[in-house]
Amino acid sequence: MSQRKYLLLLVALVGACARAPRPAAVTPADIPTLLAQTQQQPTDAALRFRLAAALAAAGRCDTATSVARSAEALDPADVLGPLIVGGCQEQAGGYDDAVATYNDFAARHPDARGVAALRARAQLALRAGAEQTARQALARETELAQQPPQAATVAVLPVAISGDSSYQPLSRGLAELITTDLAYLRTLRLLERLQIGVLLDELKLGQSERADPATAARVGRLLRAERMVQGTATIPSRGPVQISASVVTGTGVVRPVGQVTGPFPRLLELEKQVVLDLAAQLGIAVTEAERQQILRQGPRNLAAFLAYSWGLEAMDRGRYGAAARHFRAATQADPSFQAARQGQEAATAAPAVQQTSGGEIVTVVQAVEQVTAASEPAGGGGGASGGVLSSTSLDVVPTVGDAIAQAGGVTSGAPTIDRQLTPEALGVPSIISVVNGITIIFKRPP
Repeated sequence: MSQRKYLLLLVALVGACARAPRPAAVTPADIPTLLAQTQQQPTDAALRFRLAAALAAAGRCDTATSVARSAEALDPADVLGPLIVGGCQEQAGGYDDAVATYNDFAARHPDARGVAALRARAQLALRAGAEQTARQALARETELAQQPPQAATVAVLPVAISGDSSYQPLSRGLAELITTDLAYLRTLRLLERLQIGVLLDELKLGQSERADPATAARVGRLLRAERMVQGTATIPSRGPVQISASVVTGTGVVRPVGQVTGPFPRLLELEKQVVLDLAAQLGIAVTEAERQQILRQGPRNLAAFLAYSWGLEAMDRGRYGAAARHFRAATQADPSFQAARQGQEAATAAPAVQQTSGGEIVTVVQAVEQVTAASEPAGGGGGASGGVLSSTSLDVVPTVGDAIAQAGGVTSGAPTIDRQLTPEALGVPSIISVVNGITIIFKRPP
């Protein structure tokens, strides 16, 4: 074949691909046609998924789930299966089942096309379920107070942050980290941080009331948790960090855990020590394998953890764009931080997933891909010139004067800082890097 003919053929193929229609939404009116097509092409998984979506849009979820399951047998790595099944579970009020459906698929197929849509759907379902649980618990508070708690169930309340108020988002980050680490102990059942936070929001309590052991006991009764963990982290502008915790029973008995103290750069190590002390207070004999797993898992970079904590705060408030930027900064500071990477995927996809309903579910993968592509910075998602968050990020240790501040609006190269501490005022040499709207100030270790 001549070079000219080859080029013409290549252009024709590219043009044909460009003109290939994208999947269109389905409606209940499409069910007869799709049913006939699936009978003619019984091994076509895409047709079965479209039929299942149309059935779900018609409210025929039992049949939709059955058809989606048969399609999954043909194409087990397609996210439409769990999206349709989980959507039906959500319609029936089974939010826990839906979250399990989404998370199970994401765990088995972490690199599947469109898995970000599942992560986003899981977060949205988790919040919807938490809100439903909170409202029902408050309506049945007198009844729940008479019921025994669920055995070995532990709720970690938001950590009270005192000292430098700029680190308030660590309340969420430390609670999430403690919950994740305690979950490695097989004898415990940990409640979701978001579920606890939503209930506290429904109670409309002030900060001092949230730190009251009586509040912890009440939250435990409402969530039927056997024991609650209350923590406090004191982070002064100067001096060591102090973290303390206590275990509160459903009857209000408080059992304190020893305080740990150390320099701010050792915050992540201090958290691990608190977790192991909590396990002892909970009466759990930690195996050496569990201990090593707790010490090994989680973020290794404090700058990444700070950005991740800011991301959790933004995510909880429904500020998905800001959350995605913070999570991206966390992954750039620590590429091995899987929770931050998954948070970035969920936050980026959430707006598109929220706008998708009914038979539009078959278009969600393309919608999420468009949003993801639009949100990626030039250069394939790398950091700012200078690479502070790339190859050298693991050599950077933040101090109390460090700041991670969200820039307002769309990144334009000249971000507006919402809040920023000034390490220079403390005589701390620093490096400033602007990454996707996040200004991060670091101090290199001596």
